[in-house]
Amino acid sequence: MSFLAIEWNPSLGIDLGFFVVRWYSLMFVTAFLLGLHLMKKIYINDEIPVEKLDTLFMYTFISMLVGMRLGDVFFYSWDYYQNHLLEIILPFKEVGGSWKFTGFTGFASHGAAISITLTMYFYAKKHLKKRGYLF
Repeated sequence: MSFLAIEWNPSLGIDLGFFVVRWYSLMFVTAFLLGLHLMKKIYINDEIPVEKLDTLFMYTFISMLVGMRLGDVFFYSWDYYQNHLLEIILPFKEVGGSWKFTGFTGFASHGAAISITLTMYFYAKKHLKKRGYLF
């Protein structure tokens, strides 16, 4: 094994024996925890009630999941999903005329970046009563 090359394989992770913690998932959890910690400091500094962080967290989390999914669908897999629209929102795949549970597969982090950015604009406008430069 060479330490001069990085092998990108999102299925690798930390095997706990009964569960594998994937690196990709671990990075998202780390980003959320770090983001929550930093936003708490910002809210305290700006004298914004810390209770508003709960709403911010839910907006961010939901927009991340939706954005990641739609990012994969539209950036990488539209050729398939244009004929299987239900599979975009359902954790099942049609195989040979029957449905097989697959879980949600196919996420694109840049889709999450786009959706979180848009969501934060609307969050700031609605909950913090801030006006943006765009609208």
